[in-house]
Amino acid sequence: MAYTPCDSSQIGMSAQKNCLFPAYAGLQTLAVMCRWEDVNRIIYYHEHAENDVDGDYSGGGEQETVTMQNKNRIKRILLKGWVNENEEKKEDSYKQGDQLPSEPTHDSDDDDDEDDDTSYAKWIAIEAGGATPYADTSEEYDADSGTFTKTLTFTAPRAGAEFSSEFIEPLLRNKNGWVVVLQRKDKKGGDSAFPILGLDNGLIASEASLNYTDGENGGCYSFTLTETYAPNAEMDLWWGNYHDTQNEFNSYLKYTIDDHGGAEED
Repeated sequence: MAYTPCDSSQIGMSAQKNCLFPAYAGLQTLAVMCRWEDVNRIIYYHEHAENDVDGDYSGGGEQETVTMQNKNRIKRILLKGWVNENEEKKEDSYKQGDQLPSEPTHDSDDDDDEDDDTSYAKWIAIEAGGATPYADTSEEYDADSGTFTKTLTFTAPRAGAEFSSEFIEPLLRNKNGWVVVLQRKDKKGGDSAFPILGLDNGLIASEASLNYTDGENGGCYSFTLTETYAPNAEMDLWWGNYHDTQNEFNSYLKYTIDDHGGAEED
């Protein structure tokens, strides 16, 4: 096997406009988040291509299937206590439309399990408040370290003592950080539709403030979470097309912490 240096200094494609899926700014309100330490496994997206193996590049010669993996395209984030159904049979043959269900090992039909709600890690849904969801969320390259600093900013959609103790304080005090999957407003189908922040080193709270009279933020907390020394630039959830990637995102929403913002019933 030929020597391959462990760096990404070799440019692999031209920097030109994607005519089919042009990029534009803006993020949707809804995102999902999990604790960085709850990530058990990362499955990358594999793209298949046919290569000529006998030197006949006209397409008439013998061909082989080559699997190409891009480390910035993430097919699935498996949390602790989760499994992939038929994973061993299908993982090496991932292709567009071949979607596997993510399911926790927990059996939801087992009413006798007292630890029913804590037998697997869960995602957390975020509906960002404020005038502009996730305003100033960004990435910046640090030339000295050759790494990236990623910043997530958002405003809480609600206030109150219960929300403070159940969400704000744990968010700020988790020193291992968080992983967040966002949704761009772009739904045309490019591989940038679902950005992932914090997957390398975790997003850790660096700022938090509350202004009771700020009408733009509704008198709610605003947060800044920062990931430092990330080796990878933009990372995205990707299944080969927008529809299947949206289904993967929705599967995370299916197993979020149960709370709909309402008062408890007696």
